[in-house]
Amino acid sequence: MSVELAPDSLIRRAVSEVVSLPEEDLPLVIELASRLKRRRWIRHRSQVKELVARARQRAAALADVPHDQLVAQLIAIGDTIRADAIANGTAIEGEWEGD
Repeated sequence: MSVELAPDSLIRRAVSEVVSLPEEDLPLVIELASRLKRRRWIRHRSQVKELVARARQRAAALADVPHDQLVAQLIAIGDTIRADAIANGTAIEGEWEGD
């Protein structure tokens, strides 16, 4: 999960607003920030549950595919990704040694 940072001007404004509050309001600000973080986590948690459900469906669909065929497909996908990375100049130097 990546965290997107707000522009500096927005951060400065938020800090300025919090600093201007009376000290007795600071626990409320902290509670609000905690609730916002929890709400974001709940949203991500539901996305994770959806992803796991889709992965289980995909695994069930592939249950009858021979192991050797799945391995060959995985290697082909890895080779395609590596070729794209080389073409984009984002590949890590050296050969892939496998697992």
